[in-house]
Amino acid sequence: MNTTYLTLEIKRIARSPQFTIFTIGMPVVMYLLFGAIFGDYVLDNGLHSSTQTMIGMAAYGASGGALFTGTRVAQERTDGWQRQLRLTPMRGPGYLAVKVASAMAVALPVLLAIFLVGFLRGEPLTMAEWGRQLVFLWAATLPFAVLGLAIGLFGKGDTVGAVTGALMMPLGMLGGLWIPLEILPGWMATVAHFVPTYWLRRVGLDPLTHASGTWVAVLVLAGWLIVPALVVMRRFRLDTARL
Repeated sequence: MNTTYLTLEIKRIARSPQFTIFTIGMPVVMYLLFGAIFGDYVLDNGLHSSTQTMIGMAAYGASGGALFTGTRVAQERTDGWQRQLRLTPMRGPGYLAVKVASAMAVALPVLLAIFLVGFLRGEPLTMAEWGRQLVFLWAATLPFAVLGLAIGLFGKGDTVGAVTGALMMPLGMLGGLWIPLEILPGWMATVAHFVPTYWLRRVGLDPLTHASGTWVAVLVLAGWLIVPALVVMRRFRLDTARL
């Protein structure tokens, strides 16, 4: 991986006002808002409702930040930047690896910001739980980074942002990241099993509630990682052949 290009990519993202406002600020505000709406009481699974809201918003913010890497990829395709990169020593796998790594780098400060706010609000987690859930959620964001890359390789620069934004709404709602599935209609709880955000939420919550089946969530997310990765490799190979 070209670390110089990765560093430049991360700096470019961090300097964007949209990154601070929408990628980090929006999930934090939503956490505070939904936390105030749903209050703080102990659920049947033994978890505080505010903690569950924090995990949901952390998963929503991190997955959204990773998905939006597709907008940059699509814009670079539109501007011919990928064609310019072919004149450098960088190869296709290196370019894709930098995009995935930068998407993961975007997801991390989102998690840190929401966890920091949760810590300041007094969410009742031990230090070990804070650290473990941070690592688990961040690692489980990887499929969304690859999925965002796939979207960017198929879309155009002026449309991918809107498509990704529209996609995040059902992913957040149906995955139970905004509102607990327990209070939503039964059919939505069934549909939730078909969206990756539901399983991301499970990775964030199951270890805290000592629920079994986290490995099922990991396997499902692995599927959501492998399939888009194959699509990305196929699409990028075709794109490169046309340039």
